[in-house]
Amino acid sequence: MKMNWKMWTGAAAVTAVIAGAALYEAGACTKVVAAEQPAAPAAVDTARSLSDAFAWVADRVKPAVVSIIATKYITMPQSHRYLHPFFFDFENQGEDTPRRGGRGGEGARRFKQEGLGSGFIMDKDGYILTAHHVVKGVHELKVFLADKRQFDAKVVGSDPKTDLAVIKIDGKDLPVVPLGDSQSLRVGDWVIAIGSPYGLPQTVTAGIVSAKGRQGVMGRDGYEDFIQTDAAINQGNSGGPLANLRGEVIGVNDAIYSASGANAGIGFAIPSAMVKQVLPSLRAGKAVQRGQLGVIIQDLNEELAQQFGVKQITGVLVSQVMKDSAAEKAGIQTGDVILKYNGDAVEDVNDLRNRVAATPPGGKAPVELIRKGKNVTVTVTVGDAATTTASAATEEASSEKASLGLTVSNLTDDLAKKLGYKDEKGVVVTDVDANSAAYEKGIREGDLILEANNQPVANVGDFDKAIAAKKGGALLLVKSKEGSRFVVIKAK
Repeated sequence: MKMNWKMWTGAAAVTAVIAGAALYEAGACTKVVAAEQPAAPAAVDTARSLSDAFAWVADRVKPAVVSIIATKYITMPQSHRYLHPFFFDFENQGEDTPRRGGRGGEGARRFKQEGLGSGFIMDKDGYILTAHHVVKGVHELKVFLADKRQFDAKVVGSDPKTDLAVIKIDGKDLPVVPLGDSQSLRVGDWVIAIGSPYGLPQTVTAGIVSAKGRQGVMGRDGYEDFIQTDAAINQGNSGGPLANLRGEVIGVNDAIYSASGANAGIGFAIPSAMVKQVLPSLRAGKAVQRGQLGVIIQDLNEELAQQFGVKQITGVLVSQVMKDSAAEKAGIQTGDVILKYNGDAVEDVNDLRNRVAATPPGGKAPVELIRKGKNVTVTVTVGDAATTTASAATEEASSEKASLGLTVSNLTDDLAKKLGYKDEKGVVVTDVDANSAAYEKGIREGDLILEANNQPVANVGDFDKAIAAKKGGALLLVKSKEGSRFVVIKAK
């Protein structure tokens, strides 16, 4: 007979009673000695200490973490049959995601959509930090505290460039959590994420700092210096805190990398250092002011470093200087390699861009650079990113450089107007061999070549002469819709 677990338990109990009775009747006197439990190894005590640390951080931070429900009202034709009525993150799903919605017919209907995000209370006045994309374009905001209180909220300030926003509630005895120092973080440090993933408020997850200084994550024209973590972050976590083991917020959870939309162990948080830069403006409801040099820059590689006489590949190469910009006024030139800004070494394009943006417009900063193999230092008065703009050969002629794999023509008035190269001098790329080195380096038809081998080219004759002067390839300064960049092409 097949016995279930209840039968086995009952049978064992009967057997034990019978055996005990037999011993008793036989007069046996058996002393039962409890087996000694081995002492827990030191590693277990260490793990318990870490567990206690996580619990302490959770107790310290959770009361100040809020859930945010953001409501949008969208008017759409009744013939539009499907509309997602609720989702967790406005940034990650479209407004017309099929699910259910209005009935067919003429006219229009007003649809209600709700999105869920997270945030945390920064001070007793009720200012809450969250993500810009959580509150972007919403009509109503409701905030839910850990102690079950509910409040209506209003947007005070929002900055799409950093994806940060400040909202405010009116309440008393509000719990708060402090901002910490993200610059002291190390890769490998423990961190804790708290928020409302998929509508589950006060969810706590733990992980480590996987990397720092991540950029190009959001694919937007913004400022990125993300902390990467493997602490579980999902839709609905946006705007919630990433805390260190001191119970301080060192990041604002903002994005995940996932093919499925769910946590895959790669999450990103905006560092508290960037938060502190924009927070005064956001709290005051003002636009964030950012510094700007007025240059187009690119990262160095071994080829470019060799061409410009630089031993290291850290720093950035100036490929274009805007007219009347702060950089031009300070004497920065195309072809300069910027090594230090305001006394600190420049790692790459993102590093310089973020640090210049953090400099208040009108502030002065020394810029150390290499120009034609020589060290040069200039002092720049930083411009305002909100007002700095870019200033974005008439004979017919063309030249084909088979060794480079491209064909160029003079820049005529018609071509300049058509391609948007007004007031520029150079030669236009009219054809590129798809199997050439030029194509591999991203040169395309319609690009404008401004310089060849450090020589300005106003026409095809200048271009031919500059190319002929150097065998084995060319260093080109190429302009496209994205801006100017240096390209090293080795001749085939």
